[in-house]
Parts: sequence; C-alpha cells; structure tokens
Amino acid sequence: MTSPPSAAPRAATGWLRGFSLLLVLALVAYLVLAKPVAMGDLVQQIRQLPIMLWAQLIGLTLVSYAARFARWHILLSALGHRVPLGRQLHIYLAGFAMAVTPGKTGETVRSLYLKPLGVGYGHSVAAFLSERLLDLLIVGLLATLAIGWLPDHRSGAWLAVAGCVALVWLFRTHGLEWLTRRLSAGTLGRHTADGLAAVSHLLSGRRLGLALPLSAMAWTAQGMAMFTVLATLGHDIAAADAVAIFALGLLAGVASFIPGGVGATEAAMVLLLHTQGVNTADALTAALLSRTLPLAVGLTVGVIALGGLALRPEQT
Repeated sequence: MTSPPSAAPRAATGWLRGFSLLLVLALVAYLVLAKPVAMGDLVQQIRQLPIMLWAQLIGLTLVSYAARFARWHILLSALGHRVPLGRQLHIYLAGFAMAVTPGKTGETVRSLYLKPLGVGYGHSVAAFLSERLLDLLIVGLLATLAIGWLPDHRSGAWLAVAGCVALVWLFRTHGLEWLTRRLSAGTLGRHTADGLAAVSHLLSGRRLGLALPLSAMAWTAQGMAMFTVLATLGHDIAAADAVAIFALGLLAGVASFIPGGVGATEAAMVLLLHTQGVNTADALTAALLSRTLPLAVGLTVGVIALGGLALRPEQT
C-alpha cells in the first residue's frame, strides 16, 4: 500500500506556482508599460530591412543562447548534479525572464526550481556567479579590440582588463573563502565560504577550459549581430571593431547600474558608432537590433518558460 503524498512537497509546489504566476504578471506589465519607446523606435528602423538579415540575427541569437546553456550544463555537472536535460533547459530559460535586473541577479530564480531536484542554493548561485565572472572577463577582453582606434584610452582599457582578470583570479583562490570564514561566523559564514569554494572549483582546470570558449562564443555571436546589421546597411566596419563596440556598450551598461543596462548600453553603442562615421539612424538600428532582439527573445522565451513552471512546477 502506497503512502499518501506528503503535505510539505504539495505546499512547496503551491508556493512555487504562486510565486511564478506573480513574476509572469509583473514581467508582462513591465514589458508593456516600460518599453513602448524602444519598441516603437525599433519598428521604425527595421521596416526596410531584408528577411535574410532577420534569419542571420536569429541564427546568431540562437548560437549565443545555446553556448550559454552548454556552459551552464557544464558548470552544474562539474558540481556533481545530474538534472534531466529537458528540465534543466526549461529552468535555465525561465531565468531569462528576470534578465533585466541589476547584474542579472534576478536569474537566480532558477535556484528555487533546482532545489527540489537536489541542487542546493549554494551550488546554483555559485554556477550563476561563475557565469557572470566569465561574462565580465570575456566582454572586457572583446572590448580591448577597440584599442587600435581609441589610443587615448589604451591604458584605461588594459587596466580594466587587468581588473577583470584579477577578479576572476581572486574567486579562483581560497583566500576569499578563508576571509569569509573569518569575517562571518556561524551558518552564514559557512554557507558563503562553501559557495565561494564551489566558484573556485568551477573557475579552474578543465571546467574553466570548457566554459571560457563557450562564453567567448556567446558574446562574439551577439557582437557579430551588430556587424551584420552594419554591413547590410552599407557600412564598411571591420568585424573586430563592431564586436568591440558591442562589448564597450555592454560595459557602459554595467557601469550605469541601470537594470539590464537598458538605455545606457544602446546610447553608448550609438556614440561609439558615431566615431566610426555611422549616422544616427543606422547606429540606432544596429544598436537596437543587436541588443534588443536577443534581449526580447530571452525575455519572451523566459516568460513562457516561467509560465510553464507556474502551471506545472512538479514536472520532471
């Protein structure tokens, strides 16, 4: 005779369902109310663009997201977790519904859905933090491609890259873990130190060797989207320069502390494209398409995936 299901899992499932529905409603409201100007500008700029360009942009977007998911899967597997691939993909995509948050911290919502599958909060957050550090390092390196035509800022660019490398190295060492144990006694210190130890593990050896190229692939693909738009509009800009402008725009968005860097990133890209002789209309088109399309795809798919988790959070 089978025992009746426990009330605790049912309560947890109900809580996750309500939480997911609330997030979906909030995100839909944000997309409808907070983005009309950007969407209106985008529609104005793309009316005359060829279908082939759309196919190329969507292809590059899919490459970027596929590389990110492959990296996430490698990081979770490296921590000893074997989450079913379909469920893992569903949860990973749901996290993109919260991408427009400072530092993308909202994406840690994945931890809530991974916990019932045996992935502790410390490990899922460590995987998320490792992703962000890798992104910062790669975007910083891609930005240095602009050093050739920004000689006045050469020292600052190399200093920024050195800072990115130093930050990754710091998380790779056990010094930060030791410091955390010293400064935070008790449970908090232990959990934080364990999480930092997991980050140190992920950013070393074979794990780093696999995750770093995937990070480069993800962000280079999005930078190439800008190059593709500019080439279609008739601008003779080198691919490396377009990728560098895209990366510099991302860094400007991070520095602005605006959620998702929305607005600041695109403005920086337009200003940088002006230095390369691109007129405002074309610069705005390139910035909006290379940034807004991947972001819109991620948000749309994320909201749909989050809605699926809200309706069937217990699905495996």
